[in-house]
Amino acid sequence: MKHLLFLMLLPFMLQAQTSADSKSKETEDQFAEKSVTSSGDLKKEAREKLEAIRQRVLNGESMAVLATLYTQDPGSAKTGGLYMNVARGQFAPEFEAAAFNLTPGGISEVFETQFGFHFVQLVARRGDVIDVRHILIAIPK
Repeated sequence: MKHLLFLMLLPFMLQAQTSADSKSKETEDQFAEKSVTSSGDLKKEAREKLEAIRQRVLNGESMAVLATLYTQDPGSAKTGGLYMNVARGQFAPEFEAAAFNLTPGGISEVFETQFGFHFVQLVARRGDVIDVRHILIAIPK
């Protein structure tokens, strides 16, 4: 008798499981879509934050002070974003392209690398070696 009842209910149980699996898949897809959107939003927020900091530098605030306060680069935060004696080949290509194309005192536009968004200020140039200050806002993963 139990087997007969089980066999009679089996199609309904399978249908319910299929329906639950379908809803679960829809929820996973919606979550993935929101994650992509959220990631895009976080990236936009990171860039906007850095643009605002860059504008403050352009308006005369100290880049060293702002780098100390805001950079998310642990390698240069304590030195006000300063890297000294930088030769080509030491940093990300986008970083170097921005830094090596500036004249001393110049400030780059905001640019993106694998680490996040940056802007740089060329402090000094000695031939093919530069001193550069930068601020990094990392992109949350």
